[in-house]
Amino acid sequence: MDCVGVARDAQEAVRLCQELLPDVVILDDEMPGAHGTKVLEWITSELPDTRVVMYTLDANVCDVARAFGAGCVLKDANYEVLVRAVRNGAASLPRSAETY
Repeated sequence: MDCVGVARDAQEAVRLCQELLPDVVILDDEMPGAHGTKVLEWITSELPDTRVVMYTLDANVCDVARAFGAGCVLKDANYEVLVRAVRNGAASLPRSAETY
């Protein structure tokens, strides 16, 4: 696994996704510029082969993420849970994601 980019805000996240075409994106639900679910909506529309894992404290965000076929990891989960979710996304598993 390699980290190919880190974005400070929603606009940069979109730009980096366009440029780098990552296999998996970890999106915080609270980011400057736009809510993470708006970026998720854009990614699933424009880059359908990119998997997304939402990272949140809000279980309701997980419901939205699942509706878009994304994974969701609650921020109070162990680090290993986030790594597993990223690996599952990278393995091109179906876009049904669970809340971890």
